[in-house]
Amino acid sequence: MPFHRVANVGDLTDGDIMAVRIDGVDMVLYRSGDDYYAAQRMCLHQGYDLADGLVDRGFLICPLHGWRYHADSGVHEHSRQTCLRTFAVRVRDGSIEIDPTPIYRGEYP
Repeated sequence: MPFHRVANVGDLTDGDIMAVRIDGVDMVLYRSGDDYYAAQRMCLHQGYDLADGLVDRGFLICPLHGWRYHADSGVHEHSRQTCLRTFAVRVRDGSIEIDPTPIYRGEYP
């Protein structure tokens, strides 16, 4: 897996979002609790920038119309068929790394 270092562990606190670009793929890295996640950067509703959003109570929230995606899966809170592209994140030796290959969760069309 082609993981790329994008940040250090201390760079994000709970609820922080960071814009990231790896190999031409725009995404957001965000922290919910003690966990780090990555998803596509644009909201599925009207393409608004999720880097300007917020993470709250386990959701990544778009700042434009408040669309809420489960932080851990990218799935919209009211529609399992509506899902952000997400990416694998790992922490190694104090660095946060992302694989820019989208995760396919077989249950989504």
